[in-house]
Amino acid sequence: MRSKFRAVKDDPNDDIILRTAHDCRAKYVVSADRHLLSLGEFRGIKIVTANEMLEILSKKMNLR
Repeated sequence: MRSKFRAVKDDPNDDIILRTAHDCRAKYVVSADRHLLSLGEFRGIKIVTANEMLEILSKKMNLR
């Protein structure tokens, strides 16, 4: 089933990104979009920049 919620009032075109991430059970969305980044997190999905994602991955790799 596909989600149909609306989340980004200032840019409704960004909603498809969040719907797709939600439907796929993603843990992260990597973006440079200011509207998405301003949310920080949506329904348990963290919204981060590319640099933040690299930092997260780097930390995870050091744990192994």
